[in-house]
Amino acid sequence: MNDVTHELRFEGLDELLGTVEDEMTSGIVTLEPDMRTSDAVAVLRRRGIGGAPVVEGGRVIGVATVSDLSALMPKAQSTGPFLRPQRGRPDWCVRDVMSETAVVAVPDEPLARAIVRMDDARVDRLPVVDASGRPVGIVSRDDVLRAVAKAARRQRPDEVRPLMLPD
Repeated sequence: MNDVTHELRFEGLDELLGTVEDEMTSGIVTLEPDMRTSDAVAVLRRRGIGGAPVVEGGRVIGVATVSDLSALMPKAQSTGPFLRPQRGRPDWCVRDVMSETAVVAVPDEPLARAIVRMDDARVDRLPVVDASGRPVGIVSRDDVLRAVAKAARRQRPDEVRPLMLPD
C-alpha cells in the first residue's frame, strides 16, 4: 500500500471517529507523585477508575494504575535488599511505581491516531494535555469503544440491533 492510499484510509477513520476531544473524559482525577500508594489506590477505587495521570508542577509526568500501585503494597517487600521505597520514605509513593510516560494525546488530534499510539504503547489510557503539558482530560479504552460504537451506528443504523438469543 502506498503512502497516499494509507493516508486516505486514515482520513476516513479520522472522519468517522473524530478527535480526541470529542471522546475524552474531562474533569479527571490526578495523582501526586509523593502520595502514598495506599492513598492513591483508595482515591482510584473510590472514583471507580483503573488509573490516572500523575501530575507535578501542573504537568503530566506519568501514569499510575491500580495494578501498579497495588503490586508493591505489601510491607514485607519493602524490607528486602532490592525493593525499597526511595530513601527517607517509610512507605511506597506513587513516584516509586508509576509508569513514566511521554505517551500522551492532544485534544485536536484525530482519535484514530491516538488509538494507534495506545496500541503501540500497550496502554489502556492516554492523558490528554494542552500545549504546556497540563492535563485537560484522559482517553481510555472505554472511550475508544464508545467512539467506535457511535461510528458504527452512524454508518449502518439499521444493521446495529441487539442480538437476541433464541427461545
